[in-house]
Amino acid sequence: MDKSKDIEQKEEIRTPFKEFLMKFKKQKTAIVALIFLLLLVVFSIIGEMIVPYGVDEYDYMNVLQSPSKAHWFGTDEFGRDIFSRVILGARISLAVGLSSVTIGAVIGTILGLVSGYYGGFIDSVIMRICDTLFAFPGIILAIGIMAILGPGMFNVVISVSIFSAPSFARIVRSSTLTQKESIYVQAAKNLGASDMRILFRHILPGAMSEIIVYYTMNIGSSILTASSLSFLGMGAQAPSPEWGLQLSTGRAYVGLNWHMTFFPGLAIFLTVLSFNLLGDGLRDALDPKLTQ
Repeated sequence: MDKSKDIEQKEEIRTPFKEFLMKFKKQKTAIVALIFLLLLVVFSIIGEMIVPYGVDEYDYMNVLQSPSKAHWFGTDEFGRDIFSRVILGARISLAVGLSSVTIGAVIGTILGLVSGYYGGFIDSVIMRICDTLFAFPGIILAIGIMAILGPGMFNVVISVSIFSAPSFARIVRSSTLTQKESIYVQAAKNLGASDMRILFRHILPGAMSEIIVYYTMNIGSSILTASSLSFLGMGAQAPSPEWGLQLSTGRAYVGLNWHMTFFPGLAIFLTVLSFNLLGDGLRDALDPKLTQ
């Protein structure tokens, strides 16, 4: 009898990670989105090994060809295989999205922790800067920054990072204001814990679920913004296979050669949609107020 009780007790014990997995498994659309994104990451890493043609392999005998067995997505105005360029362009879009959001998340998280914990003048300065950045639509702010920095993907990362940071700062500040008056934070202060230890060991973990959800969803928005900047000629430059640049090139042929814009646009659409669906699934799985 004692052994059976012990087994039952062990089965009833669930770690937070197990609770998360149980909830996340019920999010079918989020799982599909995660599978798609994992495949996209794999394809972007081993792209040269699986694509049938080189990214800049010109074939002037097959210019502007429609989709066929030889060229699944057709060819562009230089005879380059669009399928190969879309697959290899995923590496650029994912790298820009992940790096820009990561930088923005790190900066915004630090600013949010400092603003919420110390308050007063520091809080006012940080929040007014955030309010100023919030006054501009994201793409308009990015265009303004790119006008100052100049074209190029490195500058795209900087511009997207700048307008991503205020949102993370707001999220973390709100969580910090709630947690800094909690019993465990007050106990840590009474025991002589440093502010750095309190911020990063006691307060930050409580905000991680919100940070993860917004981080995931913001990657899609960053990819869309980076593609928009490339479409406008401010981001990637020819002959890069970046998706937004492919759209910009293909718009001159959209009337007769629909495939030049359709497939890069479809790649952007599916990638952004997948990140949003994954973010929704993570939000539902990480929300402690939702029942199983």
